Amino acid sequence: MSQRQLASVLFTVLGIFVAVTRLPQIVLQLGLWAQSSGASAGPTDAYSAALSITLLISTVMAVLLGIGLVLLRNPLAERLFPVDTPPLAARETQAVALSVLGCYFVIESMRRLVWLGRVDWSAVAQLVLGLGLFLGARGVARFWAFARSAGSSGDNERAV
Repeated sequence: MSQRQLASVLFTVLGIFVAVTRLPQIVLQLGLWAQSSGASAGPTDAYSAALSITLLISTVMAVLLGIGLVLLRNPLAERLFPVDTPPLAARETQAVALSVLGCYFVIESMRRLVWLGRVDWSAVAQLVLGLGLFLGARGVARFWAFARSAGSSGDNERAV
């Protein structure tokens, strides 16, 4: 299996996971919105209705992003991993996994930013981390391989 194929499969799994886990929340948010809109019009009821609409929008957005991830899995994989390579080594597998993890962080942070309707710095940090992992997965995997091999047997033989 090549990097592209693995990335495509993992993007599909991630997209399905995000979409399916958010579907029950859509039904819940619709119920809360219907309940709050049917009540008397007071200041707390207006706040409750606005909150339920915001939650509904953020949940629908997460489902749409998950579906979009499934639909765009091949172009994303082609963009991240240019040419099909021979069977995957550990570093390439880590790069694919890190890019998919970064994509998950981006989707979750965007959902949180829309849900809150204000700047949440932890969601912004998660968005930056996700973008960094998504776009720089190969560099992070190379650094990780370098860090893991820093104290390996090659260094120990020179010291002896």
